[in-house]
Amino acid sequence: MTCTEFNADTLPVKEAIPQDLLLQIKEMQKCGKCAQCLYTYILLAPTMSDKELIGLFGYDLLEDVELKAELDELAGFKLNPYPNRLRIARVNKCLQSISLQQERSGKALIKHYINECIKQYEGDMIEEYFNMAP
Repeated sequence: MTCTEFNADTLPVKEAIPQDLLLQIKEMQKCGKCAQCLYTYILLAPTMSDKELIGLFGYDLLEDVELKAELDELAGFKLNPYPNRLRIARVNKCLQSISLQQERSGKALIKHYINECIKQYEGDMIEEYFNMAP
C-alpha cells in the first residue's frame, strides 16, 4: 500500500493509535512529500514521540519547509473549492495540541502554522472593526 492509498481519516485524534493501524502505517510506502503523508504525520504526532515518528517516516516532516503549501491546504488557510471541513478541524485540533508541546513548538511547520493563525486572526479583527459601522 502507498501513502495515497492509506485512509488516514480512520486514525483517532489525540488518542492512542490501535496496533493494527500502526502496523499498516509501518508497512506502507511513504513518500514523505505529499499532503497525505503530512496529514498522517500530524494526526499521529500528538500521541507519538519524534523518535517514533521519524522511525515511521524516515525524517521529521514538521521540519520540512517544502511542505508549507500542503500544511496551508490541510489547515484550511489556502482556499479550496471543495474543503473537507472535518479534515480541516482534525488537523487544526492536532496542530494546536502539537504547538503547546514545548519541545515541538519551534519546529518549522509549527511556527508557520502559528504565524498563519495570527494573520487570520488579525484579518478577522480588522474585518469586524469595519463591519461595526452604524
